[in-house]
Order: sequence, then structure tokens, then C-alpha cells
Amino acid sequence: MHLKNILAAIFSAVIVIGAGIAVNEASSHSNYKLGDYVSAATEASTSSSSSSISSTSNSLTTVSSTSTIETTEPTTVKKYTITFLDFEGKVLTTCEVEEGGNIDYASIDTSPLHEYLDTNTEKGFSSWNIMPLKADKDYTIQALSKVATIYYKKKPDKKRYFSTKGKVNLDGMQAFIDISIQTPQKNKDGTYIVEEQTIDISSSCVAKPAALSAAFAQNDKATISVYPIGAKKALFSFDIICYRNLGDINEDGNIDSVDASMVLTIYANLAASKSYKATEQMKKLSDVNMDNKIDALDASYILKYYAISSTAKNVMDWDNILDYDKILNK
Repeated sequence: MHLKNILAAIFSAVIVIGAGIAVNEASSHSNYKLGDYVSAATEASTSSSSSSISSTSNSLTTVSSTSTIETTEPTTVKKYTITFLDFEGKVLTTCEVEEGGNIDYASIDTSPLHEYLDTNTEKGFSSWNIMPLKADKDYTIQALSKVATIYYKKKPDKKRYFSTKGKVNLDGMQAFIDISIQTPQKNKDGTYIVEEQTIDISSSCVAKPAALSAAFAQNDKATISVYPIGAKKALFSFDIICYRNLGDINEDGNIDSVDASMVLTIYANLAASKSYKATEQMKKLSDVNMDNKIDALDASYILKYYAISSTAKNVMDWDNILDYDKILNK
């Protein structure tokens, strides 16, 4: 038999044997249910996946073991020193700021720079000679000063009152503040240029006590202290006096024709009888021209006061009728 025929016979025998095996296996599985197939398929899938994961894991492990891990050295941040000096050039404080970072001027405590040079003169912080915003190099920054001196040239004109109504009058007072401020610019000799100005604070000063009723609560003389607004220390003091209710003979709060009539009655009684004595209060209220006499002249001044005050828009005062500076000095 030729070799070709032998190989064909062997191939045919193998096919017949394989077919028989297939028929036997199909017969043995004919009693399986659908769930058994699903379960078998799941197990096969799981087994296949596990094999795949295991294979992949082994592959990754192999790769990991052969890979090289790269490390980076930490970057060093550059910092600059900012030095702050006081008015005299001495170190006030220092701080470090990262390159490109903002310089925080608000955090610098300048309160130690404030001082009293004398009773009415204060020195304090004004500004810095330079103010770079960001740190791009080391900086030395110096404080610039301002000096303020408060003073008065003239005390109030009015020191005499005839009533406890109203407020202490500060008209005529003159008070000022002289201010010297260092600027960042320098002279040829290297000193900072100083700008000066004077501020009139007369209208912003206040009197304590401010009300005449409080000032004359104890007696007819009082000492008034004058303060720049917001200040705790008085700039100066001055004395005032009250000729309380002068001309108001019946003390009803008004100066009118009734009071003039009463003065004339007192005058007539004094002229008619040497035994008639006017009380100290009558003398005090009736002698409006302060000549130490009660007569018809006092009554005429009271009538004049009444006539003017009846049409006046502002509050009347005896200083509008008589020159008491001349009278009292005499």
C-alpha cells in the first residue's frame, strides 16, 4: 500500500473515533438545566477573567520592578529683608518677604514714634520716604515725621453776663495749629524738606462748662476751660462773671416797664424818707448803670432796654445798652 493511502486511512479512523466521543458527551449532558449552563458559563468567564487579571498583574509587576522612579529636589524660595527705620535712622523693625510678595505697611506698628515735645506740641508718624509695593530686593525704608503745635493768640471777648440763660460765648477767641511735615524730597545737604502750614481752629473749640446755668450754678463767678474739639487737655482757661437778672426788679424773668416803674418807686421812697432802706437785692438789680445810686437814670435805661429788646431778633444783653468796660474800669 502506498504511503498516500496509509495516511488517508489513518485520518479517516481519527474522524470516526472523534465523532463517537462527541456523541457520548452529548448524551451524558442531556439532563442539564438552563441554570446549569449559565453557572458553567459564569465559572468559565470568572476563571478566564482571573487568569487574565493574574496574567496582567504579573505583567505589571514585571514592568514595575523594571521601572525607575524619578525624584525632584524641593525649590528654595528667595526672600528679601525689608528694614524700617525711625525718624533718627535707628532700626524700628525688620521683616522678610518672599520674592515678588507684597510689602505689608499696615502691619508696621508706628505708635512708638508718637511723643509729646512739650505741653502743646506733639510729634508723630506721617509717611515713609519710599513705598515699594513688592519685594524685588532688600529695602531700607525710613519713617517721616509730622509735628503739630497748638496755641491761642486771644481769649474770648465776652467775660460778663447778665443772665444764666444760654451758652458761654467764645466769639473773638483765636486758636491755631502749626503743622510741620517731612516730605520724601531732600535738600542739598541731605535733610528732608519740611512743609509747614497753619490751621485756624477757633471755630472748632468748645467751652466746658458750655451752659451758663452750669457755669453759674454755685455763684456768680466761674472759670471756663477751652478745648480743641476731641482734645482731653484744655488749651487755656478764663474767668467770667454774671450780674444775674440786672434790671429785673420783680424777678419774673422779664425786663420791662413794670421794672422801670418799680425803680422809680424805690427812688421816690429814698428821696422822701431818710428812714427808707432798699434791700441789697433791690440795690443789686436796680442800679443798672452801676454808679452806686438808684435814680430816674436807671429807670430810663430799663425802658430803653425794654424798647430795643421788644423788636430785636437776637437775644438782648446789657452790653448792648451800656459800655460796662468803661463803667467798671472807672
